[in-house]
Amino acid sequence: MKFVQTALVAAILAGGMIASAGLVSKFFLKVRHEKVNAIAVKGYAEKDVASDIGKFSCRFSTEGATQREAYGALLKSQAAVLAHLRAQGFGEKEIQPDSINTGRTMKRDEKGNETNEIHHYYASQSVAVASGDVERIRSAASGVMDLIKEGVDISAGEPRFYVSDLKSTKMELLEKATKDGYSRALALAGNSGGKVGALLSAEQGVIQITERHSTDTSGGGVYDTSSIAKTAKVVVTLEYAVDTEKP
Repeated sequence: MKFVQTALVAAILAGGMIASAGLVSKFFLKVRHEKVNAIAVKGYAEKDVASDIGKFSCRFSTEGATQREAYGALLKSQAAVLAHLRAQGFGEKEIQPDSINTGRTMKRDEKGNETNEIHHYYASQSVAVASGDVERIRSAASGVMDLIKEGVDISAGEPRFYVSDLKSTKMELLEKATKDGYSRALALAGNSGGKVGALLSAEQGVIQITERHSTDTSGGGVYDTSSIAKTAKVVVTLEYAVDTEKP
């Protein structure tokens, strides 16, 4: 019976999740009875999870005396970047080039004011890489900077790591947190001569996904993307009726 009740509460809480990047969710269920002694407890649960998707992006740019020159130089840099990524083992579907941007920079006078004379033309492009091989992503994000030795003007962002499917993890955490809260209620009520009765209310906090051994929390939820190994955590607040045992 206790297991059924715990699973039911967890299912109700999970059903109330509102998707916001799959993380920020909150549901409140309340059934209030007048003149009932109650006890409020918090239940906690955590689970270690591992990222199965990694992403990073790099940006390269060129300059030239004419737009054609800048564009032609960019195509050479583009070829070097794509060849490097393919050599790292990334397939065509994992490499996502963005559109090419072009423009011009104007000369400035001695006071720093922009003039009508063109100083140079420029072209730039970004390439995003996404893969389920998270270790390869981590290595490639730093390795792409080796292209500087080949004359490519390139910069790369920090790699980001995600967990693709958190649905089952969330449900498991809610079940464990609910059991934990119920156990706390039993201990507190028992020590005061009472008996835990019906569930009066249940409130789920946001899911926190942090790097391992981190104490970071946020009212809007934490989703660490810097680490591959993460820990998912949740807190639930439960309120139970307490039946006072007659002497």
